[in-house]
Amino acid sequence: MQRRDLDYIVITLLVVSSIYVFLTGVIADTMGLHHFGFHSQVGYLWMSLAVLHLMQTWVRVKAFAQHRFRGRSPATSPPAAAAEPGKSLAEPGKPFRRRYLLLVVLAIATGIGFDRLLTPSETAEPTGADLGMRYHRWSEPGYGEALSTLLNWGQQPPRYKTYPDVPTIELPSPTAISANSTNTTAETTSPIASTLTTDLITVVTQRRSRRTYNTRHVLPLAHLSQLLHLAHGITAEAREFRAVPSSGALYPLEIYSIVHRVEGLEPGIYHHAIQDHQLELLQSGDFRQPLINAGLNQEFLGEANVCFVVSGIFQRTRWKYHERAYRYVLMEAGHLGQNLYLAATALGLGVCCVGAFLDTPLNQLINVDGNQEAALYLVTVGGL
Repeated sequence: MQRRDLDYIVITLLVVSSIYVFLTGVIADTMGLHHFGFHSQVGYLWMSLAVLHLMQTWVRVKAFAQHRFRGRSPATSPPAAAAEPGKSLAEPGKPFRRRYLLLVVLAIATGIGFDRLLTPSETAEPTGADLGMRYHRWSEPGYGEALSTLLNWGQQPPRYKTYPDVPTIELPSPTAISANSTNTTAETTSPIASTLTTDLITVVTQRRSRRTYNTRHVLPLAHLSQLLHLAHGITAEAREFRAVPSSGALYPLEIYSIVHRVEGLEPGIYHHAIQDHQLELLQSGDFRQPLINAGLNQEFLGEANVCFVVSGIFQRTRWKYHERAYRYVLMEAGHLGQNLYLAATALGLGVCCVGAFLDTPLNQLINVDGNQEAALYLVTVGGL
C-alpha cells in the first residue's frame, strides 16, 4: 500500500467517525440516553485515527512548529528523507516506530480518561443493583452538561393543567395578610384568617404524622381552601410565585383531592385549579376503598376527611433541567408535603404523608398515564 493511499483512508475514516460521534451524541442527549450505538468506542477510534494522521504528517507538522515558534525557516531544516515509492508506512526496523506506538497507546488512554471524567461511573454497583442509585449517579453534573444545554429536550408544556368541561367549585378566599405586616389582627380578605394564629416555632415542634382520625368530623370548606393555598397556591400574583419553592419557578406539581367528608362537597375526586383557586370535579362518588387498595390496604387513607394525591408533570422541569429533572420534581413534592404538614398542624388537624402505594392503580384513580404525569405522594388530613 502506498503512503498516499493510507493518508486518504485515514482522512476518510476520520471524517466518517467524526460524523458518527456527533450524530450519536445528539441522539443520546436528545432522548436522555446514557449511551447510544457504540458512541464511546467510535470516539476512541477517532482519537487513534487522529494520532495516526499526526504520525503521517509529522515531518510537516514539525517543520511548521519550528518555523512558527522558533523562528526557523522550513528551508533551513534538514530535509526529510523521502519515502520510497511502494514502501509501506508499517515497514519495520525504523527507530521512530516505537514513538508512534506510544502515541497511539497514549491516545487510547486519553479517550478512556475523558470518558471516565465526563460519564458517571457505573462500576460502583454490581450488575442488577438498585436502579435508583444508578439514576442518582447518572444524573450527576459533569463537564458535558454545558453542551447538553444546546440540545433539544422537548418543548415547555403549559404552566397550568385545566379541565375545561367539568364542573368547578369556588373556594373561599385564602389568607391575604401582607408579608410586610406584623399585625396579625389586620383586616384581610379571608374568612378564616383568624384561625391561623399559632406561631411557627409551635407548629414546627408539634408537627407529627397522625394516622388516627375522627370519622364523624366534617372538614370546613374554608379549611380545605387554606390547606390547598398554603400547600402550593399562588402567593405573588405579579410573577405567579407560589407557596412552594420550585427549580426555575417551573412548578411541575399538581394536587388532586380525594374528598371523603368536606363541608359543601360531594365525595369524589377533585383537581385544584391553581390559577383560579378552584376545584374541578373529575369524578363524583365514594373512592375510599379504591384508594385503600392502591395504598396497600392502609385503612386510615379512607378514614381521613380528605386525601391529597400529589402528582408531577415531568416535562415542565425536564425541558430546562434535563436529566436532573426527576431529582428536582421529587424534591418539590417533599417541599409541598411539609407545607401541608405545617398548615394542617396550625389548623389543629391530623396529617400524614404516605409514600407506600401501588403506582398503576393510583395513577388510574386520578386518570394520569404514569409517564408524562405520575402520582408521587399521598397526604391525608383529618380531624382529631
